[in-house]
Amino acid sequence: MRLHGTFTAPRNTPPARVAVLVHGGGVTREEGGFFARMADGLAATGTASLRFDLRGHGTSQGDQRDLTLSGVVNDIRAAVDHARELASSAGGRVVVLGASFSGGLCAYYAAHHSAAVDSLVLVNPLIEYKKRFIDDKPYWENDRIAPQEGAALLRDGFLAHSATFKLGRALLNEVFYVRPDHALGDVRCPTLIVHGTADTFIPVDSSRRAAAQISGPVRLWEIDGAQHGIAVHDDPTYAEPRTQRWQAEVIEGVRTWITGQRG
Repeated sequence: MRLHGTFTAPRNTPPARVAVLVHGGGVTREEGGFFARMADGLAATGTASLRFDLRGHGTSQGDQRDLTLSGVVNDIRAAVDHARELASSAGGRVVVLGASFSGGLCAYYAAHHSAAVDSLVLVNPLIEYKKRFIDDKPYWENDRIAPQEGAALLRDGFLAHSATFKLGRALLNEVFYVRPDHALGDVRCPTLIVHGTADTFIPVDSSRRAAAQISGPVRLWEIDGAQHGIAVHDDPTYAEPRTQRWQAEVIEGVRTWITGQRG
């Protein structure tokens, strides 16, 4: 399966480290422009970056109905390996940055591949996949799906989580057993978590719980009043001035934090 991505390198200097930027579900490697701006901000301080479309997203191959948590972790692993090749001067210093749906899976990867990850950044991360995709849905009760939605799942091979994100049968089976929230104690690298206090999609309490479980040095940075995506409410294109100010602040804070981690 071929994944498509964009590599951004610092100008006029070899990269001191490389960041892999992993987008949320139902969007693309650009994250509405946030990741493109993040890549430019990182490059200005000597950090190269690779942002890529997950399988079944953007211009990468694959069908979203076949998406699984394990498959995304494999995508992250492939991207980390490729990023290290593209930025060989970085000496293996890799930052993994995951947003929303991919956040918990980036933490899961860091927990299982500690030697490959120098530091970890999570932006409004989804950590508790079963809670989000099963327990919080009105058509699931006692881990059993309602007949109408079960019939739709059988017929279509997916249920719509949003207008752009499909939950396939394999993923819905997998969330019962692949539990990034149970692996956080094995995350030992320095970790920065950024989360808006007004997030109604993934409440900030989820990141507060995660910060308490991570074994390594961790900083939880709460953006007061920010909705999911570090944005104002109902601003999917990130066009509102307040959204852009918040995101610029986060980009500056992330790159400052990254450069302070072991060189």
